Amino acid sequence: MTHSSNTNIKDLIIYQKSLDIFKLSRHIASYITYDKDILTMHRSSSRIDRYADRLVMDALGLVPKIVETENETNHSKKLKYAKSIRFFIDRLYHSTRLLEHNKSNSSDFVRLLRMEIKKLRIIHRHYVESLIHPKK
Repeated sequence: MTHSSNTNIKDLIIYQKSLDIFKLSRHIASYITYDKDILTMHRSSSRIDRYADRLVMDALGLVPKIVETENETNHSKKLKYAKSIRFFIDRLYHSTRLLEHNKSNSSDFVRLLRMEIKKLRIIHRHYVESLIHPKK
């Protein structure tokens, strides 16, 4: 994973996987909340709706954080931003655990999302390592 000013962000594996996770998160949230929009989920008193809202919002936060990281020119800040992506990944994983324990009819979809999040963790680790030890 080379990172230069010529690298197109859309070509980064971590960017692509983050978009996939956002799409899957949104589909799962739509399914378990019976097609409620984000604002309705956020305002809802239902625990499932709030978990679904958190899932979607954390997944949505991944992509801008990756873009912010890639656009940063200061190496130490770039590394700091890259490491902070893990926060969103961990919150997503936690949200899948909450959903699985509280909503049985979507557990297969949630398990699929959790597998994708695990893949993203590996991709993220390689991404951070590539920033620490760039190939010349």
